[in-house]
Amino acid sequence: MNQPKSITAADLARRSDFELGNALIRPSIKTIVGPTGIVVVEPRVVQVLLVLHDAAPDVMSRQDLLAACWGGVFVGDDALNRAIAEIRRAIRETGADIGIETIPRVGYRLTVPDGTKRSSRSAVREAKGIGRRPLLIGGFATAGLLLAGIGGYQHYRDRIKFEQLMTLGKGFERRGDTVSLGKAEQAFREAIAIDGRDAGAWGWLARVLGKSEAAREAAMRSLAIDPRNPDARMTLLVQDWGLSNWAQWEAKVDAVLADFPDHDLALDTLVLFHQGVGRCVSSWDLNERAAKLRPLDPVPLNRRAIKHWIFGRTAEADRVADRCVELWPRQPYVWNTRLMIYAFTDRAEAGLAFLADAEVRPADLKPVSLVTWRAILDAVRTRSPADVAAAVSACSQAARLAPGLAANAIMAMSWLGKLDAAYRIAEGLFAGTGAIVQKSRGRGIKDTYSDTAWARSQFMFIPAMAPFRADSRFTGICESAGLAAYWRERGIGPDSFVRGTLRLA
Repeated sequence: MNQPKSITAADLARRSDFELGNALIRPSIKTIVGPTGIVVVEPRVVQVLLVLHDAAPDVMSRQDLLAACWGGVFVGDDALNRAIAEIRRAIRETGADIGIETIPRVGYRLTVPDGTKRSSRSAVREAKGIGRRPLLIGGFATAGLLLAGIGGYQHYRDRIKFEQLMTLGKGFERRGDTVSLGKAEQAFREAIAIDGRDAGAWGWLARVLGKSEAAREAAMRSLAIDPRNPDARMTLLVQDWGLSNWAQWEAKVDAVLADFPDHDLALDTLVLFHQGVGRCVSSWDLNERAAKLRPLDPVPLNRRAIKHWIFGRTAEADRVADRCVELWPRQPYVWNTRLMIYAFTDRAEAGLAFLADAEVRPADLKPVSLVTWRAILDAVRTRSPADVAAAVSACSQAARLAPGLAANAIMAMSWLGKLDAAYRIAEGLFAGTGAIVQKSRGRGIKDTYSDTAWARSQFMFIPAMAPFRADSRFTGICESAGLAAYWRERGIGPDSFVRGTLRLA
């Protein structure tokens, strides 16, 4: 096999459009057109597809693909895995009849039906709505056909722009930070301006608008067009989380996943829900499904690090957490996970060094969040009565300001053996009782820890909470949090290794 020719992002502009099976590949605008749709992909994804196309029917090794598409820059296998996954996603969504065959321990090969792999200007004309038949009818008929062709071309251009905006918006949404979500909202609104009857665009807009009334309105617009739209259904369900019967709510999320087995938000929501009710094993299984579908996504990979830790695999947790920090510095949940695992595996010095690294710290963290973590880590490091007392004081004050700070405080107090303080904070978080309650429903500050998702019970079943679960008050707090009612209705309980002193009547 000949050494593959390198293809750079700049080369894409010079590559002609070509047919591949029943699909049209347009490298210059990073677009794949198929019978059932148009997908715009990232430049690197097109580069990998072109190298496979140029080599077909030969097999390309992973090393050769990395050399040809990444220009000698060292990247991990996950970068190539992600590009291959994106090509396969585009093939599915466009209905293309091509394939990417995995050759175990070697690499990949492009497969096309009947050997169809050729450049074709006619394919471009067809995609633009300009047919192959000569316009020889004359007169008004000729003018009518010409106008139809122009109209078809404009529709095609609008559709390309629409798909580009949708791809751009989804990419921003995946990053998850406030600035990126704002850019995603703008992209989806521009897409809707092109095609306001597209249920998918309204559904994605609903997703990025989160828990607002505007999100509900966008979701309802989507469902009026397509009652099965999964993004709209999940937006409403995420908003309704905790407002209705838990078991019935879970059944509705399960129904979305039954209709759309690969839907990321449905999977992510169930991963978090199962963890929050102590079903750690099933939460791991669901998260691995999500990670397989999105091999380079911070959400399932960050949760994989936490779950390794839950199952006692600290070395594996460290490897995944460190890699996540490398790939997504400043990502809030990634940062918190790395710090949490350091703190609650008694590696305070590493935690303090990480806390001091401004290059990886989320940009929106308020001083109180940093001060509280520093107090926790000092107490873990020395275990001196003075430092532990300082941590109790700092955590008790911070817990009033935001759900995430309350969750971290409960974990820290449990790990430090200050169970009375842990239960006081937990009663304020879950039952709104006692002296330590959330200020303005957790809006005392605006930073990483302000999201109300932190107020759910997923942290109750991690290793730092083992002393908390071993306390006789654990059943009572599970009652207050709504967990016990769910377990009774479902006839199940948390996994045995995180059950603690729980007693269900």
